Amino acid sequence: MTSIHTNVGAMAAIQALRTLGSALQTTQNQVSSGLRISAASDNAAYWSISTTMRSDNKAISAVSDALGLGAAIADTAYAGVASVIENLDAIKARLVAAKEEGVDKAKIQSEIDALKKQAVSTAVSASFNGVNWLNTDINDDLANLSYYNSSIVGGFVRSADSSVALKTVDVDLVGISLLNTGGGGALQTDIRSLGTIGGFRYASQSVGSSNGFESRFFTGPMTFGATDSIDFTVVLDADAYSPGTSYNLTIDKATVDAALGISTGVVSDNSDLALVLSHIFTSNFVPAGVASFNWSGPPIQQLFSISTYDGTANTGSSVDVVVTNSTFAGDAAFGLENAPAAESANRYAQGSFNFTGPFRVHNGVEFTFTFQINTELPIEVTVDRSLVDSALGTSDGFINSAGDMASVLDLALSGLGLDVSAAGSTVYFDVDPSIYPDSGTRSHFSISEIVDNVGILPDFDLMDLDISAPGADIDRYLYGIEGMLKKLTNAGSTLGAAQKRVELQSEFALALRDAISIGIGRLVDADMNEASTRLKALQTQEQLAVQSLSIANGNAENIVQLFR
Repeated sequence: MTSIHTNVGAMAAIQALRTLGSALQTTQNQVSSGLRISAASDNAAYWSISTTMRSDNKAISAVSDALGLGAAIADTAYAGVASVIENLDAIKARLVAAKEEGVDKAKIQSEIDALKKQAVSTAVSASFNGVNWLNTDINDDLANLSYYNSSIVGGFVRSADSSVALKTVDVDLVGISLLNTGGGGALQTDIRSLGTIGGFRYASQSVGSSNGFESRFFTGPMTFGATDSIDFTVVLDADAYSPGTSYNLTIDKATVDAALGISTGVVSDNSDLALVLSHIFTSNFVPAGVASFNWSGPPIQQLFSISTYDGTANTGSSVDVVVTNSTFAGDAAFGLENAPAAESANRYAQGSFNFTGPFRVHNGVEFTFTFQINTELPIEVTVDRSLVDSALGTSDGFINSAGDMASVLDLALSGLGLDVSAAGSTVYFDVDPSIYPDSGTRSHFSISEIVDNVGILPDFDLMDLDISAPGADIDRYLYGIEGMLKKLTNAGSTLGAAQKRVELQSEFALALRDAISIGIGRLVDADMNEASTRLKALQTQEQLAVQSLSIANGNAENIVQLFR
């Protein structure tokens, strides 16, 4: 039906043109901008994500720049360390030459002075953009610090809750600094050195004890008749922990003749008595020995001594002789009936060393030694800062006296069977009999392999090295330079590791930026092939819609012509 009021065809064509116009504008925007989503109205979620990630990508770009700066700082510091190592190698060579006879030490010192100044100059000038890792301005001695980090921005991280954080590559300057305001740099005195450990470093010892004995004056000579005899009891190895073992023995003419190869029964001196007693001990399986000796006097006196072999099952090491019967006048028994002139019983191993002076155990520093007692397996004992402070009730790690040293070692050896005490400047080690009751030759201990964990350390500043000074100790300087070289080598290793980490982080930052860019593209970039094809189709549809509108308007003209 054709109506003069409503041109349905024209209205449909106009509506089609409107729709095509909107689609055509959207497609033309995609083609011209290359973006499928260029505004929040296109897709609010994707636009939000892409906008945030573009911002993060800019931050990561800034991180890449910071990593480049950090790499330059690390490269500069490494170059400085490598140069200083060469200087110290040359100084070490000069020190070796200075030990030769007849060399002019003053001339060698002038060369060393030039090398010292060059090393210090290198450390001071190894700066990039005002940052110098080799010449630090830390007020405290570096030996007192566990770490002192310098940070390089190394990463930008957005977590699942949308919070953001910067990650850093940390470099510990404590192990890198060559010169520091508060001391402790690689070219300066290292206060962590334990020196002689108060004399303990050279106190290695293997200590035993002696067996028990009784010595008496010989009161002979004596002649045994057929009815003469001396009965006596020998108690071996009695102590507070065991009763000892008793042996009831007799000396008579037959025994004397057999022991001395005679028939007269005469015991003329202490040597004869020693032979007789040894014969009796052997015949009766008594684990003891007899010796004779003379006291030069004046006057000269004859003595004999009975010693235990520590061969019983008892823990003690002692001898006790009791005469129970004698047929001689006055119960005479060659002196066995008398109190000993000298004796020793139940002795335990004891060691000692002289305390040479105060020292300090710093944080991270420790010394160890190997301890072995009796037949036990060796044990490694460690003394560190916490043990020192615990033993002395302090917090500074100082050991100031022999008493302090004894307290520290006593705590370190607690429960291991060795008690430590001090008297004056001497530190004593004593076996604890409550743990190891065996005395005499069965009591022994050893302390060995006394070392610290800091090794070779310089006890002078590089600039103070002067071999031309009276009494200069070249070996000390060689030892210290070796310690400095060790520190420099460690610093170079640390810097090399930092360089590698910065390099890897830089590569990752570049890869991350590329990955984020690709991810954003997948969200918002337009498919140009698809968009251009769609644009061509929409343009064709628009032309057809215009033509349809023209036809629809032509129908109205035809009606007007009918009324003319």
